[in-house]
Amino acid sequence: MNSPNESAATPESAATTRTRPRSGRIPGSKNSAMQDRAVRTREAIIAVAARHFDTDGYGHTSINTITHTGKFAKGAMYYHFPSKEAIAEHLISDWNRTLAETISEALAGSPSSTAGEKLTAIFTSLARQISEDTNVRAGMKLTLEPNINNGAAFAHWVDAISDIIETAISTDEIPDNPTTHRLAWNLCAGTIGAANASATLREDVDLATRIEDTVTAHLKSSTP
Repeated sequence: MNSPNESAATPESAATTRTRPRSGRIPGSKNSAMQDRAVRTREAIIAVAARHFDTDGYGHTSINTITHTGKFAKGAMYYHFPSKEAIAEHLISDWNRTLAETISEALAGSPSSTAGEKLTAIFTSLARQISEDTNVRAGMKLTLEPNINNGAAFAHWVDAISDIIETAISTDEIPDNPTTHRLAWNLCAGTIGAANASATLREDVDLATRIEDTVTAHLKSSTP
């Protein structure tokens, strides 16, 4: 028997302590789904912008063009990127990361590789990635876009390649002459030039081959 000071268990009081039945949804799954959708939207915006930057040029691409092509709501667009310049800066950042990874992989290869072999490996890999990935190709082209803050990305690219060449010059692996000191700039500029010309001329020769031909010609004229 319950004491006078104890309340009897009633259906009402028992109900207050009963755990609400689960609906089958994993805790946090709604937020996770929303985050996944936001990531997909962000990636889609970047991809659409990259296609337009690559084919039409940065100056001829507007926010309206991007939203119309991708059928994005303006609110979604500005939630992720305040301007088309912000999208361009993201693509340049991705290009810089791709470049750094490609150079690191080439330099981590065979210790006995010559400077020419390392440079060939770097630009052959870049040629493939530029040819296959629109985001990478657009990011590379944007390194020379004068209307955005690209962080001197093209100069950074040239400097990274110059470090390899200067090391080879200092060890007498390649000759010390004006041509070899211009080699880094010529390789980088030639790569961008091949990409732009390939998009304009629409020839049967693929972009990767064009870039490899350009790099091979410069290396042949500059290294023994």
